[in-house]
Amino acid sequence: MSTTATETALASGEDIVERAREHVGEKYILGVLAPKDNSNWTGPWDCAEFASWLVFQVAAKLYGCRRDFGDPATADAFTGYWARDAKSLGEIISLEEAARTPGAFVLRIPQGGSTGHIVVSNGEGDTVEAHSSQDGVIESTLANRRWDTGVLISGFQYTQQAAVPISSPDLNGVSP
Repeated sequence: MSTTATETALASGEDIVERAREHVGEKYILGVLAPKDNSNWTGPWDCAEFASWLVFQVAAKLYGCRRDFGDPATADAFTGYWARDAKSLGEIISLEEAARTPGAFVLRIPQGGSTGHIVVSNGEGDTVEAHSSQDGVIESTLANRRWDTGVLISGFQYTQQAAVPISSPDLNGVSP
């Protein structure tokens, strides 16, 4: 009888980052549905679909979806569902902790008049994310952007790197 890596050891934050990086350069479409159980999916993505697809691919777990059970091919992900699951299923952490934790997710919660966004921290203050229709899936930075919280998902093994300084944006009434 053979066993998979996830049966013998916890999935890691590094696994999430590694899997995310495989998709840099792929297309972004806001509101698109990504089949979480399709390991060969190459987009298009939106940010929440990308994040939820990564979790399912690395740990066979639905997270950040309208329903975190049922058919992973039709599970609808949304940053608001990520905020819900962070409170009830995950661990909320500070932005500073998320910035130095590979595989931590960083969330901007959707609020009246503004959309949410979710990214994967690489543990060095940078991100891998399904960013926009103009940029697609990119590597970027956490600095000078508005974020609400970091999120760790139960059942994953996380390590922390050295502290990373993260500056907050000067909003002046504008939400980046």
